[in-house]
This record gives sequence, structure tokens and C-alpha cells, in this order.
Amino acid sequence: MNYMLPTSNYLRRSLLVNHQRTLPVVVDQATRIQEELKSVGASHFGLWKLASRYLPHVIHSDEHIGGAVYGRSDREGAVMLLGTDRRIIFLDKKPLFVNEDEVSYRVVSGVDYSQAGLGCTIRLHTRVKDYEVHTLNKKAALKFLAYIESHLLERNSESK
Repeated sequence: MNYMLPTSNYLRRSLLVNHQRTLPVVVDQATRIQEELKSVGASHFGLWKLASRYLPHVIHSDEHIGGAVYGRSDREGAVMLLGTDRRIIFLDKKPLFVNEDEVSYRVVSGVDYSQAGLGCTIRLHTRVKDYEVHTLNKKAALKFLAYIESHLLERNSESK
């Protein structure tokens, strides 16, 4: 039996119900996270990293990513540092192993950015621990830096 491609009339009728277009109301969680990662500067390589593919298990359905930086850490190897509208997540995902740290914006004391050659480094300073990520994606690092700084400024203005 040969498979025939649907005709244009069939496709048009399948999109129309009661003379209105039907579009999916709920976007898949993984698709939404991939789109948010793209909007904060993640490359195709960054979207295929283990940590990026593990994010649907970490991000809540009503939480949105505002900044993400991925790269290498001196101690852990390949890691990802995310800034969402509610928290900061440090994610170290390896096969059969997950190390996830969740940090509130209240304990963040600052963030540093340095650049050397093609790469750059983001350091997130907290009261508990400092997180450092070396990356080649300068665009994502700068967006992450701006997002974290804006949250810190909002927190400081609210506390005054």
C-alpha cells in the first residue's frame, strides 16, 4: 500500500473547526524550555548538552528562564548556571549522576564577568558558595549577567 500525502483541502479542513483556527493551547514543557534557552543566547550545541535536556525535570511549569550560561567548571566539568524568575540553579548533569544546587536571590552577594581571548568567565558569589563557569558563549554570559544584576538591583530597591 502506498502512502499518499494529504491534499491541501484536507490540510485546510483539518485546521478549521467551526470556521476557526485551532492552535495548541498548552505548549509542551520541553519545547517551552528550549525556546527560552534560545532566547537567552544558547546555541544549538548548548541545547544538546545533558544539562539542557534535563531541565524539564528541574524547571517548574510556572517558572521562566531569564539567563543561562553553560560551560566548564574547574571542579565539576561541564555545568550550567541558570537564572529564573524565582531562583538560580547550578546544574551538573552527567550520565547516571545529577548535582543540582538551588540558590535564592536573597543570598547572592554579586556576580563577576571576566574575558580572556575567546572565552569568558562568570562567577556568582553567594553567602554559601561561589559558582564559576568558563564559557565560549559570550552572548549568553552577558545576558545572564544582565539578568542577575537586574534582579539584585530590584531586591536592593525593595529593601530600602
